Amino acid sequence: MMKGIKSLFAFLLVALALTACKDEPAPKPAPKDVAASAPAEEAVPENALLKAKVRSVIGTVEREKSDSWTQLRVGKTVVENDHVRTALESELIVNMTDGSALRVPESSNVTFQAELQDNVKKLIFLDIHSGKVHFDIQKQEQAEIYFKTGTATVAIRGTAGFVGEVQGKTVASLKEGKVEVTTPKGKATSIVKNQTILVDDQGDSKVLKLESSGTEALASAIDSIAKAEDGGAALITEILEKSMNTFDKSYGERQRNFEKNLQFKATAIADSVFVPSVMLQARVTPGTIVTVWGERDTVPENGIYQKNLTWGDSAYGTKRFLVGCSDGDVELPCFMWVTEYAPMLALGPEASAEAQDTTAAKSTAANAAADGKDLNLKVSVAGGRNERVHLDLPATELSTNLKFNLAGITAGDLGQLKSLVVLRNGKPFKTFDASDLTSLAYEVPVTIERNKIADFEVVATLKNGKNFRAKKTYEVYCMVANHPGGKARNSIVPPDQEYERLKQSGGITHE
Repeated sequence: MMKGIKSLFAFLLVALALTACKDEPAPKPAPKDVAASAPAEEAVPENALLKAKVRSVIGTVEREKSDSWTQLRVGKTVVENDHVRTALESELIVNMTDGSALRVPESSNVTFQAELQDNVKKLIFLDIHSGKVHFDIQKQEQAEIYFKTGTATVAIRGTAGFVGEVQGKTVASLKEGKVEVTTPKGKATSIVKNQTILVDDQGDSKVLKLESSGTEALASAIDSIAKAEDGGAALITEILEKSMNTFDKSYGERQRNFEKNLQFKATAIADSVFVPSVMLQARVTPGTIVTVWGERDTVPENGIYQKNLTWGDSAYGTKRFLVGCSDGDVELPCFMWVTEYAPMLALGPEASAEAQDTTAAKSTAANAAADGKDLNLKVSVAGGRNERVHLDLPATELSTNLKFNLAGITAGDLGQLKSLVVLRNGKPFKTFDASDLTSLAYEVPVTIERNKIADFEVVATLKNGKNFRAKKTYEVYCMVANHPGGKARNSIVPPDQEYERLKQSGGITHE
C-alpha cells in the first residue's frame, strides 16, 4: 500500500513540474464570434434580477434555454436560470452591471440563479456542477453572491479568486478579500488573501496558506493532480495538500523573480467620476499580460497599457480595479485603482461641497461651450495606436471589440456632437448618429482574418463642423508552420521572430 502511495506521489510531482513549466493562458483571441453585421441584441427581460453581459468567448461556449443548447456570443446577456457550459480549450467572460467579472474556464458547467429577498436585496447563486469559476467581485451593497458546489456554499462580498468542483470536492482560493465557506453540516470557515480551502465530500475542510492562491496556475495544478488521483477520497485530500504545497514553493520563487523585473507605473484616476466609465493607463514592462475585471491584454512594445472600462448607469458606489500582472508563467496583484461613481444627477443637498463644486464647474464649462467652439475634445482608442496580436491556433480570425472614449468633455457636452463614425480602411464601418450619442465610451465588434492588417479611424464631428480623430491599427498574425501539429502550445521560434519571418516573406498583408 505504501509503495503504491509513494508511486502515485512521485507521479504527481512530475505532473506538477510539467504544470510549473506550462504558461498560464495568455489572452486568446476568439474564433469568429461577432461579425460587422451582427444580429440585433436579444431581448432581455426588464424584471431580470441578474444581467451579466458576455464580454469574451473563446471556443465553444453554449447556453441552455427552453431545453435547447445554443452558442453564446459576445454582446449577449446571461440572466437567471441560464445554464452554460464550456468545451475543452474554451472560455467565457461575463460582467455584471456593477463591473464584477466572472470567468468560466474550459470543461465547466454552471447554472446562474437569482432571487429577491424581502423585496430589497438580490441573492445571486452560481451552481457549479463541474469545473471552476474565477471571479473579481465589486463590493456588494444591495446584493449577495454565492457559489454552490456539491459539498459547500461560498459567500462572496467583494473579492477575487476562484471556486471549483474537483471530483466531488470543493476548492475555494483567494488572491484578494475574504469569503465564508459553509459545509452541508453547517460548519462555516472564513478564508482571506493568499489562503485556499479544501472541503471533501464528508464536509471536512483544510485551510492552506499559499502564495499561488487564487491564480490560474494553481487552478491548473489542481486539475493535473485530480486527473492523476485514483486512491479514493482520503488519499486525494492528503496528496492534494502535499502536492499543492510543493507546487507553491516553486511558484513563489518564480513569482518573486518576476516581481523584481516588473515595471508598473500607473497614471492616477479621479477620486470621483460622474459617468459610468473610466480610462486606465499605466507604463508597464512590454509583453506583460495585464488583467482587469477579467479582461486580459498584452502590453505592446511601447510599454503603454490603456483600458477603457464601463459599467451600468445605475451601479453607483465604489469601483475597484484590481490589476493582475503575469509573464505567462506566474501572476501577482500589481496595482489597484479605486474611484467613486457618483452621477451628477444623483448629487443633491447631501452631496459633499467638493462634489457640488466639481459639478458646478463642469456645468459652467458645458454652458460656455454651447456652440461647440471651446470643447477640448479628444478621441482616445484603447490599446494604443498599434496593436499586434498573435492568433492562437486553431482560430483563423480575431474577434474583438474596438474600444474608444471621448475625453476632455462631460456627459453634458454630448449634445454638441453631430456624429461618431468608425472608418475601416478609409470606408464607413459603424456610424453613431446624434441620437446614439449617450455615453463617453463606446465599443464596436470587429473581426479580422489571420495574417491581415486592419486600419481603423474614429472621427467625432461637432455640430459646428469641427472634427476630432484617432487611429488604430491591428496586425493579426500566426505562421502555421511555426506550430507543429496545429497546436498553439507547440512553437519552433518565439512570437516576435514568427512575426518578422511572416513580414519579410510577405505573409501578412493589408486587408
